[in-house]
Amino acid sequence: MLVSIFSLCYYVYIMENIKNHGGWVVGLVLLVFSAIFFLAAQNFSKQGSYVEVKGLSEKIVKADVAIWSMNFEVKSNNIDVLYADINKNISSINSFLVEKGFEASEINVAPVNIYQDTYKDALFRYNANVQLSLYTKKVDLVKSASKDTLLLVKKGVTLNQNSIEFQFSDINSVKPEMLAEAIKNARDAATQFATESGSKLGSVARGNQGVFDITDKDPGSPEFKKIRVVSTLRFLIN
Repeated sequence: MLVSIFSLCYYVYIMENIKNHGGWVVGLVLLVFSAIFFLAAQNFSKQGSYVEVKGLSEKIVKADVAIWSMNFEVKSNNIDVLYADINKNISSINSFLVEKGFEASEINVAPVNIYQDTYKDALFRYNANVQLSLYTKKVDLVKSASKDTLLLVKKGVTLNQNSIEFQFSDINSVKPEMLAEAIKNARDAATQFATESGSKLGSVARGNQGVFDITDKDPGSPEFKKIRVVSTLRFLIN
């Protein structure tokens, strides 16, 4: 109310200034700024006070996808021997994975990189780098099979990279439940604030659901993931 009276008096003052001094340009500019100030003040008075709170939701899930990457190098002074060794190692790895229960369609061989070393003191003239990957939903099988890679060494395959990445791809299946929990926790925090401050909690003025963050549960169990989301809500306070 005080803001409205002030704005009205300011408006009368401007009109008198225009009438008495003829500064119509200055008066017009002041009138525009006065109108903007008046509307902003009115809008602020309608908004009232608010409280902004955050709600947390966490959930542990098991990964539903495993990506197993294996890399090996082959070196030779004879290009034909190099090709033969590459094919032999690829065949050995494929056989190992199929014997462990994976499908051949789940195995992918990346384009082979072969480069020639022209340095005069080079031990080998030809070098090849080969990468294979296994994309599967058989998470438990990957976990157990990865412990037996020494069998590949017995077949003459030495891996210089052997890594497994576990992923959780069905995030949409847990989103509704987690958002509901995060919003509830945020509302509970706002309700407690309103109660302790002697106020009344109003409606939601603004909300941000937050970003779903997926990390390993712990370093020893990468096949289990922790999903975390923090939602932010702004409530009106009366």
